[in-house]
Amino acid sequence: MIFIGFMGTGKSVVGGRVAALSGRRFVDLDGLVSEQAGRDITRIFAAEGEQGFRQRERQALRGLPEDEEIVLATGGGTLDALDEPDFLRTRGRVFWLDTGWHAVWQRLHRTGGARPLVAGLSPEVLHELYLRRRARYARAADFRLRTDLAGVERVVSQAMLGFRAEIPEAALT
Repeated sequence: MIFIGFMGTGKSVVGGRVAALSGRRFVDLDGLVSEQAGRDITRIFAAEGEQGFRQRERQALRGLPEDEEIVLATGGGTLDALDEPDFLRTRGRVFWLDTGWHAVWQRLHRTGGARPLVAGLSPEVLHELYLRRRARYARAADFRLRTDLAGVERVVSQAMLGFRAEIPEAALT
């Protein structure tokens, strides 16, 4: 299972809970990149810029064992780092955690200092990035789950349903 979506949509929280319920190992891609680099994401961005971070992200994704079924929470810009848009689907079902802009903005505003990409962008530019990435998320996803219209436990339950059976997107939103 792979969770994609913009920053602040709940990928790590939902992914961690789904991993616990499914008995699979949870991998937070940002955490893996940080661990492999030996420094936090903010320092990677400062030293290498977004391009350097995306290269590390690609390497971390490619280095995940193909024979292990995991629950993966990607970064908000992971799809920007991929050369082949369908790569994630080769690793499992892809769940887009979608959240309306106002909820995303409130969440990011509370934690913005911890996110290097947010710190350097105006609200207008951040909103444009949000809109631009939505189309990529929609193309890459097998399922779309709204995280601002339901609590975490409901989203986790919906993801588990999608994990267990092919369910039309409409049934999960």
